[in-house]
Amino acid sequence: MAGSLRDVLLSDENRDAFVADARRVLDEEVRAKRGPTGIMLKGAYKTVNAVHATFVNSVLRVLLPDFLEQLQPHWDAFTSAGKRDFGTFLAGRGDQAADGLLAIVDRRAEASAYRSVAKLYGQLRSQAHKHVVQALPRVGTLIQRGMAAAD
Repeated sequence: MAGSLRDVLLSDENRDAFVADARRVLDEEVRAKRGPTGIMLKGAYKTVNAVHATFVNSVLRVLLPDFLEQLQPHWDAFTSAGKRDFGTFLAGRGDQAADGLLAIVDRRAEASAYRSVAKLYGQLRSQAHKHVVQALPRVGTLIQRGMAAAD
């Protein structure tokens, strides 16, 4: 599997399929949330999708290059170690991976022209780390599957 995550997964021939797969993973993660926080997240997600129908896909297209760059060292360590499951490997580095990904979202939210969405993100930010850590197994599987398909 040659090439960086960003170069391979966001190449002209792979980008649309990878973004669609990432959207499915995001939808699955939101759907899987339970309890009061899950209700809040589902409500926020539904609101964003209702107000800005293409917003989530647009945000994914903007964030994925930075996300993949942030996850590249984890992928390199995974491939060097000869491990089999990137989702499990990434989950084992949960705090570090989540902090890196959230730093990207924090910067983007701060500079966003969508003030209502940035405000909503700010209200949910205190719980974000936990949810990103919980999503890492699916994120790792998404990346590993995409890299294997491009091989």
